[in-house]
Amino acid sequence: MGKVAVLKRKGDFDRVFRQGKRYRGRALTLACVGRPEGALRAAFVAGKAVGGAVRRNRQRRRLREAFRQLAPPTELPADLVFVAQPAAAKVAFTALSREMATLLRRAGLLPTSERSVHEAAP
Repeated sequence: MGKVAVLKRKGDFDRVFRQGKRYRGRALTLACVGRPEGALRAAFVAGKAVGGAVRRNRQRRRLREAFRQLAPPTELPADLVFVAQPAAAKVAFTALSREMATLLRRAGLLPTSERSVHEAAP
């Protein structure tokens, strides 16, 4: 897997939330939209409802690591935004990564036959 580019511009976020499709889970929400060309770009967001700065930063780190372990194909031309819900702070990392995999499968970004990260680990 190559390095995934990060969404940074307000216009990119606006386009994902305005034109994209949302997939909601218990601990996080995935908003995604395709692009005509380019590579996969992702962003990880935790709003104030998640908690203070330390808690929000921790949730973003957890989301980034779960995404890194899932390793979706980086050649897909799409923009993804993962939004941590307040429940994300109470969910174990394995459950969080499982939910992320489920949302990516529902969005068609991961094959449905792929084993979960934790089943593949030695």
